[in-house]
Amino acid sequence: MTEEHELEDKIADLTERLRKEKPPIYDHLMENPVTLPEKQSDGFLKSLRKYKEHLEQLLNND
Repeated sequence: MTEEHELEDKIADLTERLRKEKPPIYDHLMENPVTLPEKQSDGFLKSLRKYKEHLEQLLNND
């Protein structure tokens, strides 16, 4: 599995956890989506990594 697919899977898992564990934050996230660069761009994987870290921080903040 490529890093891109691993990150996408992890982001999907984190998003689902956020939906279940912190619905108000999830709702805000859905109302204000993050725009990622095109897959062909140089910054795509970096943006996925940063977004994954952001989701992890949202889940770990109490």
